[in-house]
Amino acid sequence: MSFVLPAPHRTVRPLILALTAFAFAAAHADVAQPEEDKPGFIGRVFSFGKKKEAPPPPPAPVVEEKPKPATPGPKPKVTTTKPKTSSSTPAKKPATSTSSTAKKTEPAKPAATPTAPKSGDGEFGHSKDDDKPAKTATVSAPSLSEASARLPANAGWKIVKINGRDYITGESMHQFYRFSSYKVEGKHVWFRSNNLILKGTIGSQELLINNIKFILSYPVQESGGGAVFSRIDLCKLIDPVLRPTYITDAVPFDTVVIDAGHGGHDAGARGVYGYEKDFALKMAHVMKAELTKRGFKVIMTRTTDTFISLSGRVAIANNTPNCIFLSLHFNSGSSSAASGIETFALTPQGSSASLERGGGYNATGVTGNSHDSANIALATAVHAMVISKFKFVDRGIKRAQWSVLTGCKRPGILFEGGFVTNGNECRLIASDTYRQSVSSAIADAVVNYRTALRGAMTRTR
Repeated sequence: MSFVLPAPHRTVRPLILALTAFAFAAAHADVAQPEEDKPGFIGRVFSFGKKKEAPPPPPAPVVEEKPKPATPGPKPKVTTTKPKTSSSTPAKKPATSTSSTAKKTEPAKPAATPTAPKSGDGEFGHSKDDDKPAKTATVSAPSLSEASARLPANAGWKIVKINGRDYITGESMHQFYRFSSYKVEGKHVWFRSNNLILKGTIGSQELLINNIKFILSYPVQESGGGAVFSRIDLCKLIDPVLRPTYITDAVPFDTVVIDAGHGGHDAGARGVYGYEKDFALKMAHVMKAELTKRGFKVIMTRTTDTFISLSGRVAIANNTPNCIFLSLHFNSGSSSAASGIETFALTPQGSSASLERGGGYNATGVTGNSHDSANIALATAVHAMVISKFKFVDRGIKRAQWSVLTGCKRPGILFEGGFVTNGNECRLIASDTYRQSVSSAIADAVVNYRTALRGAMTRTR
């Protein structure tokens, strides 16, 4: 498969700046300290002049299993090669591995995962904390000659081969995006300009863009004393976020399909003050009202406590023209201390999921990948708005092959609005004030997403 590197343009208008009114100055979430330990955390959410709601009585406690530690991968082999400039090399089909192909109906799970659902294991496997990193894939990347043939003229990209995969040097990124500075100190990597800071760590998949956390498909690597980033992360994440106006898969929309996760006999995650299915449905109704106020048409996959199959939810989105898809969920962890907000976009083809139970390596998956850049843009809009406004623990914008995303042919995301297994967070989730505030923020984010990508949407008509 081929990932076309960005062509040069004169200006950069980062998505982070375009998508939230708080921008760089307000995006200062402290990811190291749990939000419930910060002074005024509860007050910030409930200080809207309304009376605090009493939470519902808690259900019976749940016993959950502890996650197993991840096994570190082998040390990568590095080969530096200069790219060719010839554009005559024909495209080649990528090598694929049938053993690593994820199922289309359910995310691939490790063998040690229990088959019996516990505390909301059901639809999305929420019974375990998801800090376990994905396994390193061994599927070969496109050949260097193929990659070089797709480099735009005068772009200045330098490719480094690591374990058969293409990586782009930090220096060439610095020059292409015209950052004012690029620095590597030990394992820490910084790119800086007036209103934009990118921070990465060699050996880590975490990338902070204006202090909003993104989880890369592959860790940042070191080569020749500098940092290198995987080509797929540059093409499918970094460039769409830095230059949203050049997204090629954005389509105009006037409708939002809201999917309240779980329902009926599938209760989802079991929390301190209630069940995921009930919180998701209540939030979906509030979000519908907020989006309607902003001029959008809204369709809900369910309006009552009923069970809708995963394929049925996807079919509703796929049969709705001119729409985007928002699937609403709440998390659970193996520890009551787990907390925070995370947002998922579909794993691009040839990439790696952010967590092992999220489908692993996606070597041959094609369905739903036609909106890779729009997916990450929508995830960025929603996640950055919520994190910037409420200062929740930022668990990151991640990738996974959840069933409701894999088959969806519309731009879509899955939003996890907090942990029902965390006492303080579940008390918020169970309150009308929290759901109203977050729904309003997400509705604003949808407006900002459409505004930021308006130029790109016009070109795709």
